[in-house]
Amino acid sequence: MNFRGLFERLSTMAADPLLLAPLDDVALSEETVFALRAKNVLDALLFRFTADLDKRGVAKTLGADSTAALLQSVQVSPAAAHRYVRVGRALGSIPSVAAYAVDGTLSGEHVDAIVKGLHHIDRRDPDLSESDRDDCVRGLLTEARISTPAAVIERAHEMAIAFSPPDKETPDAENDELNEVSFGTGDDGRTHGTLDLDKTLGEKLATALRPLAKPVPEPDGSPDPRSTPQRLAEALGKILDVFFAHHDRPVEGGVKPRVTMTVSAEQLLAFQMNGIAGAKVPTAPATFEWTGPVSVPTAQMTACDSVITKILLDNHAVPLQVGREFRTVTPAIRKALIARDKGCAFPGCGCPAGWTDAHHITFWSHGGETSLANTVLLCRRHHNYIHHKGWTVFLGHDGHPWFIAPGKTEPMRSHARRTLTNEPLAA
Repeated sequence: MNFRGLFERLSTMAADPLLLAPLDDVALSEETVFALRAKNVLDALLFRFTADLDKRGVAKTLGADSTAALLQSVQVSPAAAHRYVRVGRALGSIPSVAAYAVDGTLSGEHVDAIVKGLHHIDRRDPDLSESDRDDCVRGLLTEARISTPAAVIERAHEMAIAFSPPDKETPDAENDELNEVSFGTGDDGRTHGTLDLDKTLGEKLATALRPLAKPVPEPDGSPDPRSTPQRLAEALGKILDVFFAHHDRPVEGGVKPRVTMTVSAEQLLAFQMNGIAGAKVPTAPATFEWTGPVSVPTAQMTACDSVITKILLDNHAVPLQVGREFRTVTPAIRKALIARDKGCAFPGCGCPAGWTDAHHITFWSHGGETSLANTVLLCRRHHNYIHHKGWTVFLGHDGHPWFIAPGKTEPMRSHARRTLTNEPLAA
């Protein structure tokens, strides 16, 4: 198998500005369909690769926490990485679905919807007979060939209800083992999610939200223009505000979780000068830690009612002033590290700051101090690279971390775009 050669040929084709010139409309449509089928086949191949990587434990061998984490280290998005692992593990037990995947009939998203749908059915009725489960697979395959992935999931939910025995010891509505919550940031920058809760947790949620979601008349006495979903969303925000105001909330990365927005001094000044003629608009956007850049109005509103931690940066965006030295990093040093490294500093990694450790460049046991100049943020996998796989890290003249691979002399700079990597699995 020479996938590298195939990749190079496809890359050359994709970069050819004259590739589509000789095609009429019909031919262009046919080639598009063929390319989509080829993408589906490639997804099926990646499902197999991922399943084998997972079965062999390659991720642990290479120092990653999981197969999904290994895929993310080579620029696969978290959602896609978990899909490859989830489907790869499942396809071996549903050969009929695997057969439709390898000929390009079904997209990776459709195959994933079938896998998730079957998982939902299995959780609702773990004692489902083999013949009934086969009927479910055939039904979901039929739905996938004529409809959307969302429709496949909906069909699976209908099947789970239909096959669920009425005399369960614990009714599905009261079974907390079936609870699921998922959310993430979509392409539009908004957070999308779903929840499926048992009666007790659902009752708690309704009890907490309803009083905060009551309609509030307008100042002129007219009815509240917000819809019920809008009022519930605002109520959720109020509950989160109470959580962040609570002093006993759990810690993450050694500090209490809080919404973090990074802004420059220029941006803060612009917020203060807002509305004044001639005031400059900041060029660089303010950014949230998890959901990314935000508009000036949102940044201004957030800064209006926030605790501001001042971190002095030099021309290379390296913090200069932080707190005192301790065995473990102080909250002040960690905030400065987040401002400098933005997350795991290892080239090619995109792990968020909340999931990183503060590594001593000169080990504490070797006399290294706990200071900004001697620490760097690393995810658990790349922390392991430094301690056990021969990688070294140092701060360059620009004040940012640089890394040297085992047996090499050429350093690689920590890069905010996370596009550099020496990983053998990198495409």
